[in-house]
Amino acid sequence: MKPLIVSFACLTLVACGGAAMPPAAPTITLAPGASTLSVRVERVKTDRGPVICDLFNAADGFPGPSPIIGGSLRVEASAEPVCVWQRLPAGDYAVSVIQDENGNGDLDSNFLGVPLEGYGASNNVLPPTSGPLWSDSRFPVDGAAPVTLTVRLLN
Repeated sequence: MKPLIVSFACLTLVACGGAAMPPAAPTITLAPGASTLSVRVERVKTDRGPVICDLFNAADGFPGPSPIIGGSLRVEASAEPVCVWQRLPAGDYAVSVIQDENGNGDLDSNFLGVPLEGYGASNNVLPPTSGPLWSDSRFPVDGAAPVTLTVRLLN
């Protein structure tokens, strides 16, 4: 009987996506540039949890935790939170944002995968049946001029 229970538990974990794994530590180091990226976040619930902004320079891992060292910023929820990255080199980038209302570091969702906390992405293109896509969210940085964006959270 015990092997049957263990087998059922393993199958259940596999079917449900397995046990939660902590995100990998950031490994990408960007060469220094001269651009500053400022992302203003709108539609924040000021009385709930921090805002987490994650920067990406490729589609890999988007829209999850940033693989860039220094690419994940946590700011206090306020009427106008702003995430700022300095000394960015030229390239294509995308930003994902969540409001971590319960402070657990993750975007929580229901059993259907529908987010329970505010989320958004650069260019504000949020498909109705999936998470934001790199191709819709990327934007150019020239490595010299400042860039300012606004991300509107979907709550």
